[in-house]
Amino acid sequence: MIFFVGSHAASFTNDSLGVNSTAIIRSQLQSIADEVVDSAKFDVQERVAIFVEGEGSRTLAENAFIEALQKRKYSSVVIDTASIHQGVHVYIFNAEMKLRELDAKVSERNIRTTLEARMVKGADHTVHLLGTFHRETIDTVQGIASGLIPAAKNNDENGIFQRMLTPFIVVGGAVVIVYLFFTVRS
Repeated sequence: MIFFVGSHAASFTNDSLGVNSTAIIRSQLQSIADEVVDSAKFDVQERVAIFVEGEGSRTLAENAFIEALQKRKYSSVVIDTASIHQGVHVYIFNAEMKLRELDAKVSERNIRTTLEARMVKGADHTVHLLGTFHRETIDTVQGIASGLIPAAKNNDENGIFQRMLTPFIVVGGAVVIVYLFFTVRS
């Protein structure tokens, strides 16, 4: 059974080394930002605008792109549309975490981040698609995350006869209780 945990709850699930999910998403976004900025080849003398939209943590994505640009010594980084001649437009498709219980003490954590990036250049704002970028991290976490649905039991242990008979017993018991209630009342 797989359980989806939102971005706020995911930050409290640590692996055995104490790495929380938000740190993993942050490193995934930083890796993507580095790749996008390297492929964009912006002019170092011009300011670069960053536009982030979509699902997930836009602030984490903005910070990752700001850091990636600053590491490459860009003159200034702005989030402004008025006077820019180059920019990067980022659309976050998803940033999600799924947990699957392996046993009573260990769960598998799968963290995925997918975004699309476009480069905007020139006074006429010419757009170039830089691509769709995807990162995935699969690891295990100690303990069960709060709210995690237990692993599904194998129902093949019960025969088909027993699986069909159980509803009839429950319904039959309810009919007997109703019959006895009205019989004893009169």
